[in-house]
Amino acid sequence: MNDRQNPRVGVFICGCGGEISSVLDTKALREYAAELPDVVFASTESYPCSKDGQARMQSAIHEHQLERVLVAGCTPRLVRRLFEDTLITAGLDRNFLDVRDIREQCAYVHAKDPKAALQKAYDLLAMGVEHLSATSATHTHEGRVFKKALVIGSELAGLTTALALAEQGIDVVLMEQTDALGGETGALLDQGREKLARNVESVQQHARIETRLHTRLLEVVGQPGEYQVTLDKEGEQDRLTVGAIVVAGGGKFRSLEGERWVDRERVKTLAEYQAELDAAAESKNGFKPQDVVMLLHAADSLEERSLRLNSTLGLKQALHTKKLFPEANVTVLFRDLPLGAEGIDTLMAAREQGVIFFRSHEGHPPTVGEESVDVPDPLTCDSVSIAYDRAVLAMPLVPQENVDAVARMLRLPQDEHGFIVEPRVRLRPGNFVDDGVYVLGSAHQPADLSETLFQAYMTGSRVQRFLDQDSVDIQTPIAVVDAELCTGCGNCVQVCPRLAIRLEEREGVLSLAQVNALRCIGCGNCAVFCPVKAISLPGWDDAAILAQVSAALAPSPKRGKAQQEPRVLALTCEWSAYAAADMSGVQKIEYPAGVRIIPMNCSARFDPDLVLWAFLHGADGVYLGLCHPGDCHYGTGNLYASERVEVLKQQLAEHGFNPDRLHLEYLDGDDGEKFASTITEFVAEMKRLGG
Repeated sequence: MNDRQNPRVGVFICGCGGEISSVLDTKALREYAAELPDVVFASTESYPCSKDGQARMQSAIHEHQLERVLVAGCTPRLVRRLFEDTLITAGLDRNFLDVRDIREQCAYVHAKDPKAALQKAYDLLAMGVEHLSATSATHTHEGRVFKKALVIGSELAGLTTALALAEQGIDVVLMEQTDALGGETGALLDQGREKLARNVESVQQHARIETRLHTRLLEVVGQPGEYQVTLDKEGEQDRLTVGAIVVAGGGKFRSLEGERWVDRERVKTLAEYQAELDAAAESKNGFKPQDVVMLLHAADSLEERSLRLNSTLGLKQALHTKKLFPEANVTVLFRDLPLGAEGIDTLMAAREQGVIFFRSHEGHPPTVGEESVDVPDPLTCDSVSIAYDRAVLAMPLVPQENVDAVARMLRLPQDEHGFIVEPRVRLRPGNFVDDGVYVLGSAHQPADLSETLFQAYMTGSRVQRFLDQDSVDIQTPIAVVDAELCTGCGNCVQVCPRLAIRLEEREGVLSLAQVNALRCIGCGNCAVFCPVKAISLPGWDDAAILAQVSAALAPSPKRGKAQQEPRVLALTCEWSAYAAADMSGVQKIEYPAGVRIIPMNCSARFDPDLVLWAFLHGADGVYLGLCHPGDCHYGTGNLYASERVEVLKQQLAEHGFNPDRLHLEYLDGDDGEKFASTITEFVAEMKRLGG
């Protein structure tokens, strides 16, 4: 619900130094705005974003006791943050600002038809005022930050991160499932093993690092900066509070066990061959290979991800073999060798020692026979047989078994191979706090020595910066639960991408959904799933969006005769489709002027009820624009949106309504051409259907 039924709204119309006023009649827009409900002040400005313009805006807010402000000018992506600061300085809530784009979406894109552009601008003003009249204020939420970190996993990445944090005065709990620090070390060589040994010793001696062996993570609750984690050690449970969690668990190389076609006495993995080399170096076995063939290939996407790591390890083993056994024939078969600086040095050293490199033919990988490895010559395509007494296969790195459980507890996404996908912070809306959870090392992706150390130092810096805060606070739209309406069904708990909602018992039969403000990212998915509409999102609640839909489609004598073009409503994710619409304007790519665009914070907020409301109010078609799968700023909002659209289309068809009048389009934020072309095609289809 809005905070006041009849707020005092002020409208500021920007001429943009002629960029807008040369196409649109800004005086007519001001006169129209002054007649809208709740508007008590309207003015035109050449540049309201200038310091003088902001000062005049603040003066008008005080003089006319304005409670809401609408700015009609360029895209909100450019100026919204600036005008939010202006409102805050004047004592208003940042959520009581609305910015409507009459430059890119009217003056630029419809410059050849000023009358249609003006009519569209009228509608945008009406939509903005209605939105402001229905919106509600945000509230500041604050939480403590505990200066303590939990590091999960004690391989090189975890050890290095723990030491980096401890050296900065941060207490660290280092958790390891096995009985010793270090994890899997079979593939490490030379500097890697030395670094690991030094770090293990340093960790054991550091006063700020508490080591927990034979321990697994059992439960995580709480919020950024104040997580309560439950650890289990052989049946004994312990609960502690930490401010940040670092997932640094390692990976393991996939085994060859079960492969009947190989002679396991002569065919080894990189890890197994390393063990043989180690024993030979210490004269602990009679191992003395004569012909070694190393197969550094990637047959699938998983092996491709491990190719750089395996190439680096394989070259080191080839060089090590020649140093131990100078008379041995060592051949490296490869298609590509992605190497860093360290790998290039190893490659040159291996060539000097006589290691033979043979590039295979694309699409024709080598095959391992009983006595030889057969590989087609890339020039002649003739098969070349290379005898071996050791064939060494580069197996891909896969996550440890416990990764799935950790990912579920922390609600971290995993890719198709099981690696944890760290949240893409740069894709997140900038007004949400860091969640204090970090992923690195081979739990995240296969990483060689240099990459592992780089990730560890970088993660240590990020964690330190987060924990250096005295508190985390946020002033942004957060889901609000109406206790009188909530039935405790739990739908919201299941669909929240951030585990920000839980059910709490209350007197009577029904539980109550409670929102953790510091974990909520304001996607609005819970509001759509709530069957009794007990959840709202300030600024993006049903009342605010429905008011805009009604204003966009309502006929008005002030705006002239009813348009002959089909009336199409576009509900657009502000991070993709809305940005693409702006880009269409920047590039001056025309599309039908009958389209009315409503920005949405996320496609998760695409509610079938909004679409039906639009159709009931005369929309000929509804266009839904959203991010591509995997690019959603809020995680999975676009996936839920696409599922809802498919279900709604089926329901529309079952009731005799043409489902083609509802269209979903995936868009990049910079693809103005695609937005213009797809919306134009959709309007043409509405004409064909009789819109």
